[in-house]
Amino acid sequence: MDQQRITFEEMFPLLSPHGVYVIEDMHTSYWSEYGGGYELSDSFVEYSKRLIDKLNAWHSREPRLTVDRFTESAWSMSYYDSVLVIEKRTRVPSLALMTGSPSW
Repeated sequence: MDQQRITFEEMFPLLSPHGVYVIEDMHTSYWSEYGGGYELSDSFVEYSKRLIDKLNAWHSREPRLTVDRFTESAWSMSYYDSVLVIEKRTRVPSLALMTGSPSW
């Protein structure tokens, strides 16, 4: 079960700044014969759910959720049946601007 996580952690930082990382066979996260199980914290599915938080860390007001290298380099995460696709692009904090005047 660790092979998907270990491979991801070693390879994603080396991926081209505009690369795409694909994780397949995510269904094995649910299969006990592969060390998986529903909501098992060590499965790659549960690991990838934590990556969603990291993807959005700039928007968090929770001090435990901090911006890291993944936050700064992952552009998007798309889930499909048994597959996760992560697009890599350099990111900076978004800037929320309000313009105009209230209409009420």
